[in-house]
Amino acid sequence: MKNHCHFTSQDLRQIKEFGLSKQHVERQLAIYSQGPRYLHLERPCTVGDGIRTVNPSQRKKLIQYYDAEADQCKMLKFVPASGAASRMFAEWFAAAEKGSFGSVELDRSFFADLNKMPFISILQNDKSAHQSIRQKNVGAVLDYILLSNGLRFGWLPKALIPFHAYCNGEVRTAFEEHFREAASFTAGTGKVCRLHFTVSAEHVRDVRALMKLIVPLYEKCFPLRFKVDLSVQSPATNILAVDENNLPFRDETGCLVFRPGGHGALIQNLQNMDADLIYIKNIDNIVPDVLQKKILPYKKMLGGLALQLRKAVIAMLRQLEKGQLRVDEIETITEFCRMELSKSFSKDFSKLSPQEKQQQLFLHLNRPLRICGMVRNEGEPGGAPFWVREKDNSQTLQIVESAHVNPNRPSQRNIWSQASYFNPVDMVCCTNNHLGKKFNLADYVNRDAYLIIPKTEKGRRLKAQEMPGLWNGGMAYWNTVFVELPVIVFNPVKTVYDLLRPQHRGGRSIK
Repeated sequence: MKNHCHFTSQDLRQIKEFGLSKQHVERQLAIYSQGPRYLHLERPCTVGDGIRTVNPSQRKKLIQYYDAEADQCKMLKFVPASGAASRMFAEWFAAAEKGSFGSVELDRSFFADLNKMPFISILQNDKSAHQSIRQKNVGAVLDYILLSNGLRFGWLPKALIPFHAYCNGEVRTAFEEHFREAASFTAGTGKVCRLHFTVSAEHVRDVRALMKLIVPLYEKCFPLRFKVDLSVQSPATNILAVDENNLPFRDETGCLVFRPGGHGALIQNLQNMDADLIYIKNIDNIVPDVLQKKILPYKKMLGGLALQLRKAVIAMLRQLEKGQLRVDEIETITEFCRMELSKSFSKDFSKLSPQEKQQQLFLHLNRPLRICGMVRNEGEPGGAPFWVREKDNSQTLQIVESAHVNPNRPSQRNIWSQASYFNPVDMVCCTNNHLGKKFNLADYVNRDAYLIIPKTEKGRRLKAQEMPGLWNGGMAYWNTVFVELPVIVFNPVKTVYDLLRPQHRGGRSIK
């Protein structure tokens, strides 16, 4: 179905300002018209069937391997951090508008919880905020915490929200805690700790201001140098919103409405990263020092596995490039692909000539590599690991979101409900090929894994489109390994009350 849409000269100027072309936007409209595309789930991944376990002895060896090899690697920690904290404080925003949580008991509970928050000392050090707390003035306290005349937490990115308080009076933001975690395991070549944060354009100045304060301090604390970069999501990845008839959605002034393309747009930011090993972790999944020490072995374990597999893959690719392999050598590489990379081959693979087998094996191995931690599902919303059937009937390992499952097919919904593992976004990526050159990551995206999501703007319904998610369809055709991790590695902060969980109060004694 084709969209019949006429763009005005003003529309074309607006499209050009975003760095887009008319043809690009027309392709976006065509996707709305063709509607959602769903993945075909075969079965959830389980231990021994898509998810590997690492016993203590194996973990020790992988950590030793990582420690031995890390100094020779250029490593990077990549943290998507563009999310605003407004959702985190949604309940407090609602109460701020009313000046109360709705009852004396709820207001009393708020002040009891507030006294345990990591930022309580900041409030107590401000005379007016301290007085409002003493007077039990809910509205005034919330206004001070959330709005521009106070701490501005409602407008800041999550990265700049104080997550943890320590016994010595120190209060650290999520941003600062990521520095300290990275310093413990990603200082590779030249003892340089490299971090990259993706942030929203409106938050760059605030983030840079904090960086200017903390980098000199942390370089005194740790025997290394920090190299920190920021990037923003390109406006050229924004996507036109449409109305219920799939025609361009316009605001009250008649201008086209473009919306960010989701975290899948960050594949371009990742493309620009220069590193042998890239750790990816969300900004809100970070813990205090005491728990970081317990999590560190698992970070090194994942890195050690990535380095081992990368070394083996590079050796095999070089072997395949030379050609003229013996039958047993071809079988060894085929078995490696099956057992180590969970590759499925077509039924006709065994009938191919040795030359044809070598060509297929080269194509299977010559891809970006990701090692993804998976934890037991304890009810958190988000993606899960599945075997997915591709168009050519092969099966691949994928991280699937519920929106990628056809709601009109009970059998698919049933398979989705059986998932026993969860994606905590704790992964290590190798994005250079065997020649040391960067893969073109766009070549490994499943373009059909986009999402079409209903939204409202000022009471009007619209449809928004999101690009294939960074670790979902954005990495669909990477070589993928899922590894079981303990649930201790997953400690997200989705609402402000998550900061009261024991794992986030580990920096001080819990009363």
